[in-house]
Amino acid sequence: MLGDLKQLRAFLAIARLGNFTRAAYELNISQSALTIQIQQLEAHLRTPLFDRNRRSVNLTPQGLELFPRIERVVAEIEDLVTHAREASDPDRGTVTVAALPSLAAGLLPRAIHRLNRDYPRITVRIRDTVASRLTYMIRNGEVDFGVGSPVKRDQELVWEKLMTDRFCAFVAPDYPWTTRDTVALRDLAGPPLILPVRESSIRMHIEAAADKNKISLPAAYEAVYNSTIMAMAAQGLGVAILSELVARGGDTSRLRRISIDDPPLYRYIGILRRAGRSLSRPAERLAAVLREVASED
Repeated sequence: MLGDLKQLRAFLAIARLGNFTRAAYELNISQSALTIQIQQLEAHLRTPLFDRNRRSVNLTPQGLELFPRIERVVAEIEDLVTHAREASDPDRGTVTVAALPSLAAGLLPRAIHRLNRDYPRITVRIRDTVASRLTYMIRNGEVDFGVGSPVKRDQELVWEKLMTDRFCAFVAPDYPWTTRDTVALRDLAGPPLILPVRESSIRMHIEAAADKNKISLPAAYEAVYNSTIMAMAAQGLGVAILSELVARGGDTSRLRRISIDDPPLYRYIGILRRAGRSLSRPAERLAAVLREVASED
C-alpha cells in the first residue's frame, strides 16, 4: 500500500510540475527512482500516463482522465492516516486549506506563523489554486476550508468575510496613458490590458464589474502568474490590473500604481467551508488566527 501511495504521489507531482527533475526534487528522491515509480504505476494500470519528449512531459488522455480520481484518492488516504494519528491529541493535527495564490503568498503565511507560535504541533497544508478549482475542492471535501473570494453565491458553501481587497492599475513609470493617480473604471477600456487568466478570482471580478457597468475590458495579454503580469507591465506592454494583496506580495518597485474609482473595483476575501460540516479543532484555531490577522490589515 505504501509503495502504491508513493507511485500515486509521484504521478501527481509530475502532472502538476510538468517536469521529472522538479518533481524528483520536490519528492526528495532521485530522478531514476521517480522514473521507476512511474513505470511501475503504468505497468500496474496497464496504460501510459505521460507523453515524454526532451522539452516537456504531458499527460496522455488516459492520464488526464485518471488525474482527478488519483488526486482525490491520495487526499483521502492522507486524511485517513492523519486522522488516525491525531485523534488522541486535540492540540495536534493537520489542517488542509485551499487558497488563492495571492492569499497563499501573503495573508495565510502570516496566520500560520502566529498559529505555530501558540500551537506548534498543528501542521498546515496549503493547496494554492485558482478560484474555480478552490470551490470545487471545498465542495468535495478535499480541504478543511478555503480562503478566497467567491463571485457568486453557492448554496453548498458557508461564507464569512475577512477583509476587502481593492484593485489597482499598474503601469511602467513612462507608460504614455495617464499622468493621474486615479482613473475611472471606464478609462480602462482604452489601453491594452494585462490580466490574469479567466479562471482567476481577480479576472472573474473584473469581468463581473465590466458587465455590471456595461463596459468592455478585453485582455490584450493574459498570464497565470501575477509576477509575469507585473513584468509585462514593467516592460511597457500595457496596463496591468491586480489587487492590493497581490501588489503587497510582489515586486512593484518598477511600476506606478493608479487607483481605480467611479466605481471602485474590489473583492471581498473570506473563509469558505462546506455547509453542514463542522471544522476540526485545529481548523477552527487556524480560522480564528486568520480573523485576527485580517483585522490588522
